[in-house]
Amino acid sequence: MLVRLLYVSKEIAQQPSNFAEANLEKFRKKNQLNNITGVLCSGEGIFLQVLEGERSAVNKLYANICPDPRHTEIELLHYEEIEERIFFSWSMDYIPISTLYKVIKIQNPDFDPYFSSGKLAMKCVIDYLRLNEEPH
Repeated sequence: MLVRLLYVSKEIAQQPSNFAEANLEKFRKKNQLNNITGVLCSGEGIFLQVLEGERSAVNKLYANICPDPRHTEIELLHYEEIEERIFFSWSMDYIPISTLYKVIKIQNPDFDPYFSSGKLAMKCVIDYLRLNEEPH
């Protein structure tokens, strides 16, 4: 059974770091081994991540992400069973959050992942990726 999960968290670092960008290759390799696909959006002290794959693999990865001391205020925004992957060709795509926010805020000026619906946040990520088809 395939699932898709979306969560948001805040980076602990006093100044937002390049942690996500610096570790992308490591994340991609680990996700490939576990047949997990998705996208990571980060910046401005926020991580917004979509994961998809077999339910047990996604749940296990999310359970390992939650206690990571590099971020806090982790909230599961959306979790659903899916028939097929949207991110089938990317073990982990990357979008700077400022780029994603520019697109989202055109139609949703008050968007905040902590206060917006998880379905809206997921739709915004998917819409952005459909407009920008090339993975990073």
